[in-house]
Amino acid sequence: MRKFIFVIFLLNINFLFSQIPELKPEATSKLGIKFDDLTKQFQTLQYPVLDPNIFSLEKPIDPETYIVGPGDILSVNIWTSPPLSFTIQVTLEGTVIIPTVGEVPVAGRTLSEAKKSIIQKVKSKYIASEITTTLIAPRSFNVTVTGYVLNEGKYKVRSIDRVSNAVILAFMPVDSLQMLRRSTAIDSVNLRKITLKRSGDQINVDLRKYFATGDDKYNPYLLEGDWIIVQRRDPNSFIAIYGAVNKPGVYEFVEGDKLSDIVKIAGGTIESADLENVQILRLDEEGKLREKINVNLKKILNEEAPDVNLEVGDRIFIPEKRTLKQNYKVTILGEVSNPGTYPISRNGTRLSEILNDAKPTRYSDLKNAIVIKEAVNSPVAEKVDSLFPLLFLKNFGFPGSDSIYFVYEVNAIKDLKFRSIDLSKVVSGEEDYELQDGDLIYIPPKYDLVYVFGQVNNPGFVPYEEGKSYRDYILKAGGFSQLARKGDVKIIKRKTYIWYDADKTKIEPGDFIFVPKKIVREPIYYWNLAKDIILTVGAIASTVATVILIYNQIKTK
Repeated sequence: MRKFIFVIFLLNINFLFSQIPELKPEATSKLGIKFDDLTKQFQTLQYPVLDPNIFSLEKPIDPETYIVGPGDILSVNIWTSPPLSFTIQVTLEGTVIIPTVGEVPVAGRTLSEAKKSIIQKVKSKYIASEITTTLIAPRSFNVTVTGYVLNEGKYKVRSIDRVSNAVILAFMPVDSLQMLRRSTAIDSVNLRKITLKRSGDQINVDLRKYFATGDDKYNPYLLEGDWIIVQRRDPNSFIAIYGAVNKPGVYEFVEGDKLSDIVKIAGGTIESADLENVQILRLDEEGKLREKINVNLKKILNEEAPDVNLEVGDRIFIPEKRTLKQNYKVTILGEVSNPGTYPISRNGTRLSEILNDAKPTRYSDLKNAIVIKEAVNSPVAEKVDSLFPLLFLKNFGFPGSDSIYFVYEVNAIKDLKFRSIDLSKVVSGEEDYELQDGDLIYIPPKYDLVYVFGQVNNPGFVPYEEGKSYRDYILKAGGFSQLARKGDVKIIKRKTYIWYDADKTKIEPGDFIFVPKKIVREPIYYWNLAKDIILTVGAIASTVATVILIYNQIKTK
């Protein structure tokens, strides 16, 4: 792909030159451009080195650690007058060929050592000149990845890639089935025990430690011939850490782990962590508590005490320093001039104080206000205006057929804890209440309405009219629906939430009229009922006949 892009690039350059016939060679020399030389340079390269997005480096290459190999592209600059510049590539034999100078072996050396060898060789011919050498494009090669991966095999990587890059390539799905397996498989990888085989040596790669510390030794750069073996996580070999850390959870155990290692892997501690009272709990083979170790992690991190060696299965708990200085707040909504959330103290904040700041309007219905516990951060806070008429329903079990119009609302309020409050007494000073964190105070508006719901065609609010019967309100709500149980209409009083038969109470402003649903049964129900009746009657008749027969036999004797 890269060679294809390079060819297209050269074709575009040639096309550009063909479209500018007036640009003569003597003109280009005045500009200091030698296009022939530039084209020859590009023909020796594997990469379009002028593209800044091709390499995606995580940081500048360190000449002291980078190992040079076949395919690396270097630039040798001789600062004479005029200056000379050569772009050279490390050959398959591990050498670089410098025009007019000679051949220099560089493969297997660090970039710093290779630079010194090249400069020393060039200076043998250009004695009085300053010479510099720079890596301008890293090489690519194949490494092998096997073990617990989606696709074992050889993968093309670059000398600036790490073991983690090759592992990611081995988990790239090739079909939809692997796409489904990918996340589960990655979650089961032992990220702390990846084996890197290199030149007869085995190196343990610990990706969790690398991302916790940034130390290259836990995730080394790749070299030609590397063989990576990925292991599956052993559920019995773990370390758990909980409490005041940034990433609490269960991590793989590696022999030699210390307490500070796991704390780093868990993202470090949060600011409120109680470092002086850390606990390590150990169980025996039967799962019973064997040992509880109290540790001063603060001294360990400050290097004032030795680190603690961990064992497989250890569970670490870092407590959090609790403080009573929290974000206590209440919300007041409804018919007030200043609705919103108000900060309060942990205790001692009175409802009258919030009312003074919120300022109920002259349209507020103070006698029918409610306080909902722990509702500030719930969805109810946003919909309390529409849910208010249904709050009384939370303790009433509606069948699914009857809740067709308000199933969401009933689900939203079923776990709420609320109480009715006559705020007019709070305003007058007769009563007052101490508020708690999360309280939501709702003051409804004054309105002369009746709420009609259930099996009516247009459920909702209907204007109150003195002396009207419940049937009048149902008619204004669109009338009974086809499945309405007309003889069981209920009236719920707004102030007491007591249910009455529709004919046994007078309707007042704010009352609720509920029309239940008629029970509709399938024909099979009646067939089964009739069958049960017939069988029961038959059984009774048989029993009676048996009793009569026995009686007659006894009588004849």
